[in-house]
Amino acid sequence: MDPDVLRDALDAFSDGRTAAGRRRDISPLKGIRGVPDGEIARIATAAWEEAPPDPDGDRHALDDLFQSAFEDGIVAIGLVAATLPDDPEAAYEIGLAWLERVDDPLTADAIGALLLGPGVLAAGRPLDGLRAHAVNAPPLVRRAVCAAAEAWLPEPLRGPACGPLRARLGTPQIRFVEAALDGPLTAWADAFLRDEAPPVRKVLRRIMRTWARCSPDAVAAWADTVRGGLPKMLGEEVRIARRRAGSA
Repeated sequence: MDPDVLRDALDAFSDGRTAAGRRRDISPLKGIRGVPDGEIARIATAAWEEAPPDPDGDRHALDDLFQSAFEDGIVAIGLVAATLPDDPEAAYEIGLAWLERVDDPLTADAIGALLLGPGVLAAGRPLDGLRAHAVNAPPLVRRAVCAAAEAWLPEPLRGPACGPLRARLGTPQIRFVEAALDGPLTAWADAFLRDEAPPVRKVLRRIMRTWARCSPDAVAAWADTVRGGLPKMLGEEVRIARRRAGSA
């Protein structure tokens, strides 16, 4: 793969209005081109279909692409995610290596949900090893590790980084599991329950909301084990889960 070709393709679809709108939500140090999500997904998918990258042989090129602008990083994540069926170990290791360079929440979410979450399970790695990367780490790194739990829920994943994997699998939607993985989700709820950083709280609440919808009994059972009370932001999600569990 040639990072310069992909950068040129992204640059051709950049515009100031999209860039200004995105900057209202994120401000990565590596910059924003201003490419619409649909075009990011299309370019990433076309790159995969034309020349699927080799996680080992193309590692330098993938790293080069990831550290460019925001959109370039999303394309890189999508290309690596599409290699998961062949080499989950390599995809997971690349996700871990990119953690230290995460500087916006959308990139953090994509790394967590598409590389770390499915990779740790498919590669047979212990969850404690992944969780250790969040200890004493910056908030956006903790968010990426927390977002890994989105891969353990049966709700389809969204975002332009999903494009190459959708093409690889020939499906319009990406989900890694058919039912919520209550064990790993419980471990993650325990691990991030008291994290007060807003970026982490936001993604944890999103995970809890989906988990409560998919597996309310498990959420209610987990909440019964929490000592010291639940943070306010999670209390409503647990109440919803209890109502659903009671009416089942």
